[in-house]
Amino acid sequence: MTLQQIIQDIHGLNQELFYLESQFGLLSADFYHLYKAGELEQSRSFIQWIGYYEARLEREAKYRKIRWL
Repeated sequence: MTLQQIIQDIHGLNQELFYLESQFGLLSADFYHLYKAGELEQSRSFIQWIGYYEARLEREAKYRKIRWL
């Protein structure tokens, strides 16, 4: 995966996350914390949100690794 692909993925994931944050009125980091603590239900939307958020965290880690080698 190239640096450009990673950046494109991050931007796409950010768009999806922004939509969900707007829909539910909660920032992704806060949602993630509450979900992992078991304080939220396991709806289809929330499972999708977790997937997008964890994918973004993974891409950001890859970005940092490649960028700062």
